[in-house]
Amino acid sequence: MNQSFYFSQFLHRFPDDDSCLEEIKKLKYPKGVYCYTCNTLTKHYRIKKRTAYSCETCRSQIFPLAGTIFEKSTTPLRVWFYAMFIMSHTKASISIKQLERELGVTYKTAWRIYKQIHMLMEQNNRDLLSGWNEFSEPTREEQDNNKIFKWTFFNKFEIKVVEKQKPEEK
Repeated sequence: MNQSFYFSQFLHRFPDDDSCLEEIKKLKYPKGVYCYTCNTLTKHYRIKKRTAYSCETCRSQIFPLAGTIFEKSTTPLRVWFYAMFIMSHTKASISIKQLERELGVTYKTAWRIYKQIHMLMEQNNRDLLSGWNEFSEPTREEQDNNKIFKWTFFNKFEIKVVEKQKPEEK
C-alpha cells in the first residue's frame, strides 16, 4: 500500500491543539478509556484549558500526554505534530536551524523537538516507511512487568509509551 500524507491533509486533520490532543487520546486508548476508579470503560470529557480528560461517572482524570515526548512541554501540540510531519517527509535531513525557522520557535525549543523526534526515528531503525497503516492501533507488549504501547505517526514512524505496572503485593 503506497499512501502519502500531504501538507493540505495535515492542515485539515490538525487545525488546532485540541485536534492533536484528541488524536493522541485515540491512539493511546483505541478501544476507549478504562477508568481504574470505576473499573470499566467509560466516556471521558475534555477539561477546558488543560491536556486532561475527566471520567463522566467518577470525575477521575487521565492525562494522554503522560509518558510521551509531549509530556511537560509548553510547546503547542500542533507545533510538535508539524515538526514530526516535516522531519518524516523531507528526503534530506533537516537542520535544527531550518526547523527553528519553519516552526517559528527558539533555537532551544527547535533543538529539543529535533532531538526527541530524531530519537524516535532512530528507534524505528530509520525505516520511516514501516507501518503504513493509517494511524494503526497500538500493539502491546509486556517486558519486565511493564506494558509497552507502540503506534505509528503520519504513516511513517513509531512512538512507544511504557506503562509501568505496580508491583504485586503478596
